[in-house]
Amino acid sequence: MSPSLHSRPRGRIRPLVLGLLLALAALLAAPAAGAGPARASRADQAATADRLTGALGAQAAGAYLDASGRLTVNVLGARAAAQVRAAGATPKLVTRSSASLEQVRAALDAAGTAPVGASWGVDLASNTVLVSVPAGAGAAFVAKARSFGPAVRVERTPAVHTQAFYGGQAILHGGSRCSAGFNTRSGSGRDYVLTAGHCANLGGTWTTSGGQTIGPVAASSFPGNDYGAIRISNPAALDPRGGVLHNGAFRDITGAGRVPVGSSACKTGSTTGTTCGTVQAYNVTVNYAEGTVSGLTRTSICTQPGDSGGALYAGSLAQGITSGGTVGGCSQAGFRSFFQPVGEALSTFGLTLL
Repeated sequence: MSPSLHSRPRGRIRPLVLGLLLALAALLAAPAAGAGPARASRADQAATADRLTGALGAQAAGAYLDASGRLTVNVLGARAAAQVRAAGATPKLVTRSSASLEQVRAALDAAGTAPVGASWGVDLASNTVLVSVPAGAGAAFVAKARSFGPAVRVERTPAVHTQAFYGGQAILHGGSRCSAGFNTRSGSGRDYVLTAGHCANLGGTWTTSGGQTIGPVAASSFPGNDYGAIRISNPAALDPRGGVLHNGAFRDITGAGRVPVGSSACKTGSTTGTTCGTVQAYNVTVNYAEGTVSGLTRTSICTQPGDSGGALYAGSLAQGITSGGTVGGCSQAGFRSFFQPVGEALSTFGLTLL
């Protein structure tokens, strides 16, 4: 995979202010389409996964939803499997612990030989570290990955690129276009929109597609992370709301919380609008042309340049900020997209969702 950018400022941004003036009122009034499992069941599955993996400790090797939506917990022994069954989840006996796989992932992070566009992280379903490398590139990195034997699975895929405001609305600066993520507020009462760090890195003052001033970049982090924040200088004019643009309608975002691997989720962005898919992995590292970003969420959701900074959400729960995706069309085999978890941006900047 090889990174591709649209705009590359640093900072953490949030889904953009959805109701920008009266002109968007009609859009925001449209009915919201459904997006995956009900919030209650999703929250229950996440809580059960956390409870089980916490109770099992080192005997658990991660939890995820299988293709049929069943909560599956990787375990290292029969006693742990019995505990999982008693809790109403499905156990899967595996041979590699979470700690051992994370050690492999960390070693690849430190290798320093990854080609641009490569990504790697723990794949729970296969109980391996999945390494994706652009075809014809990275021979040394592939050799390093394969030195870990069956703990690593190498695949050749298209390259990955960063993607250049809202909960899906366009944000513009100096000829570059990104997407707004989530609207937030600081303890002092100031409002900020989160977006991608590679967008916020451009600095300056950002505007909406209608030419309205949003405000200046307040903070940015990229590479390493990929989040940024733009201060909303005139909230009375922009009317920032705590939601995203989902299929042309306002969808309320009520909080942030990580859903299990295998869950359905959607993203909204200024290029491809609302697209949905599956959360495939957490804590994934991607080597973009501008540098390496770690701790990303990998999904099957369609993203394209201009979507960068847009919001990833599951039901009413904020999940992440669009960072990048596979070069080329979303319909190609092996398409992947990557998102900066929103919780880290909120915590780092001391912000809360509107």
